[in-house]
Amino acid sequence: MAKSKESIYRLSSLKMEKPGLLALLFKRSPRRSVTSFLFHLGVWCNIITGLIMEVAFLTIGVSDVFSGWGWLLSWAHGITGFLIIVGGIGIITQYIRNPAFRLAYGKVFFLDLAFLAAFAIVGLVQFFPVFGFISIVGFTPTSIKWLGTLHMIIIYVWIVVSLIAGGAIRHAVATIAWRVIKPESRPTGLMVFADACGKCGRCIEVCPTFKAFNNSPIEAPIIKLRKYYQMHRSKRFTPSEIRLLSEQLATCAQCNLCAGVCPFSFNYAALYQEMLRNAQQLALAKTI
Repeated sequence: MAKSKESIYRLSSLKMEKPGLLALLFKRSPRRSVTSFLFHLGVWCNIITGLIMEVAFLTIGVSDVFSGWGWLLSWAHGITGFLIIVGGIGIITQYIRNPAFRLAYGKVFFLDLAFLAAFAIVGLVQFFPVFGFISIVGFTPTSIKWLGTLHMIIIYVWIVVSLIAGGAIRHAVATIAWRVIKPESRPTGLMVFADACGKCGRCIEVCPTFKAFNNSPIEAPIIKLRKYYQMHRSKRFTPSEIRLLSEQLATCAQCNLCAGVCPFSFNYAALYQEMLRNAQQLALAKTI
């Protein structure tokens, strides 16, 4: 591998140990990209400050929130929002330029992008007048309240839609679940993987099988695993479909390079073997 690539594909997970949530944010995320780190840091800080502000709005009132320490909290919330925007622009650029990331994330990227864009626009419209950067005629404390309400509605709708569609919110929830689930919890631990995956595409970038099959999407590690989990969840498949999927899983070279670069330390080789065993059991059950 060329030296210019070594820094990109540093083997970060050879011990196969689950990283903690803080390690994921502060150690593993920056290895992918600075913008990814800024985005995730901004999201978590924005959630924390947003929840505090929401409680304050409901219990204290608008006038009290934006006085005293409320201003400091509001500034912190606004700054973390800008971190999300800066990181989000970088992620959009990455989606456009990186085919592996684009393949791993899929079309649900546009769903998350639409909600984040709406969320950011409303936040900016609310932020600039409140802090005196832009003067808007007729902008009053009532306007702040309504914009804040719209801001929260967008977030709540995004949470529901993203959970159902398998977007960023489901990824966040599954990441927390994956961190607390014990490795021996099967098949629960395996099923959580498909949702916890960060969709970074690093496994695709280093996969020799993917390259050997002329970058065929079906040979991408995460695509194989995700397809298997979808079939396993639905429990609606024929023996021939099980056989075809087993053949696709069996093409894995077992090199585990994908596990070495995975920020989550997912042991792909072990996952393939586990799923092959499950597929064989399912195939036997279907033929009996």
